Amino acid sequence: MTKQSVSNSSAAQEAIADGNSPAKIIETTTAEVRPTFRHPKVILPVPAPQEKFQHAQPGVPDTQLTREATGLLHEFSTQLLFNHSHRVFFWANELGRQTGQHYDQELLFVCAAFHDMGLLKKFSSAEDRFEVDGANAVRQFLEHHNVPAARIQVAWDAISLHTTPGIVQYKPIEVELLYNGVGLDVLGIGYETFPDDLRKTIVAQYPRVNFKHDIANAFLGGFEHKTQTTEGTCNEDICSHFIRNYKRSNFYEQIHNSPFQNSQV
Repeated sequence: MTKQSVSNSSAAQEAIADGNSPAKIIETTTAEVRPTFRHPKVILPVPAPQEKFQHAQPGVPDTQLTREATGLLHEFSTQLLFNHSHRVFFWANELGRQTGQHYDQELLFVCAAFHDMGLLKKFSSAEDRFEVDGANAVRQFLEHHNVPAARIQVAWDAISLHTTPGIVQYKPIEVELLYNGVGLDVLGIGYETFPDDLRKTIVAQYPRVNFKHDIANAFLGGFEHKTQTTEGTCNEDICSHFIRNYKRSNFYEQIHNSPFQNSQV
């Protein structure tokens, strides 16, 4: 603890003892002057893909970022995730077109390419959710290319939130598009309203070979060594299905087992 934080703590204690509100204590730093992101304690390097793998697929914006992101999928991912990531992009891209809003197509592809990178051992941390591992990887990748911080934050949010319901509709559109693209490809959400001819074309180009079985196993492989990171998320259902005698924590029990006691009236 720094001297400054010790001072703040003492001041807070004094204010409470005097009956004053701690809210009157002046903050030494406010949020807008601090970095918008805190880097992970352990940084897993994102390598540069070999040049022979750096070829954007037809229909994907052809830029240095998309070529390298595609190269990473080619070199370090699997055919399952390569096809899945591309389908997610094309679903999300069409959904973005339907909104009539402007969106960052290049960044959307990069997000689709990285969104499941955290399932791979090369990019998987010991303690973070796989979504966060992928988000940290994309941040490192984009920082290496000197992409502006605000744009990087959109990508980080999109990947870290791509399995979290109820939030993305209040984030930049790329965050919501990635979420909806993943939802369509994995769960079939929006299947009936998506253009039939385009859906068939995309699946023909990026087949769903044994996808339902294999993607579930890919999820399990991505967090079997850190099942605690799935608690409170949809990924916990994978653990409960595959892992014998899997037991999740219980939020209600945690409330009642808190060491705090109820105050006496």
